Amino acid sequence: MWKAILQNVKATFPVIAGCLISALCNDQSFAQQYIIADKNNTRPEVNRQLSSPAMISSAGVKKFNGYNEINWNAFSEQNTRKFIVEYSYDGVDFLSAGQALSSNGVYSLKHYTLDLRPVLYRIKIEELNGKFTYSSIILMDGIDVPVVKVYPTAVTGNIINADAAFPVERITVVSTDGRQVFAKDLNGASDFIPITIPSLTRGMYFITFYGNGWKSTSKFVVS
Repeated sequence: MWKAILQNVKATFPVIAGCLISALCNDQSFAQQYIIADKNNTRPEVNRQLSSPAMISSAGVKKFNGYNEINWNAFSEQNTRKFIVEYSYDGVDFLSAGQALSSNGVYSLKHYTLDLRPVLYRIKIEELNGKFTYSSIILMDGIDVPVVKVYPTAVTGNIINADAAFPVERITVVSTDGRQVFAKDLNGASDFIPITIPSLTRGMYFITFYGNGWKSTSKFVVS
């Protein structure tokens, strides 16, 4: 019986070995085909750079009578179809203010509005493949209403009230010599925010509110 089993093993071994050798050869051939297909691309990192999303720089917003003008520069925009300017009055929901086709890297768009509330802008970048990326949030200069209103500005106790137009993620309090004396996470709080601060020595302090891509600083005095 053992003799018969050994004969069967010897008979099937060449078949198994042949299959293994064939599989290895096929894998090598596929790998070789992949290398040859890309053999003329001696600098693949260049292709990756050229297909990266456009970068926004020098973005800003100016207020005029009846409209806001959004200006920005863009580079590495070879793969860009257009830019869409979006705006928001709450920092959460954004609407379109208009769009500009990719051209020479320097752009300007007028958003006609009579709304005097603080407004946030961002630039939505549409690539040729249909994907979207976004610029950082742009806070308009010269707004009529403060982004965050702080009161009282002369503090006698441990409470400061804030009225925030946009969601606030974090606050810090810094003394005039640059020391941070207080910090707190607010996790997106907005509108009326009562803030309990520690007992501070007399003097002037700066309180900074941080949101999604924006910040606002006010000063108060402890008497």
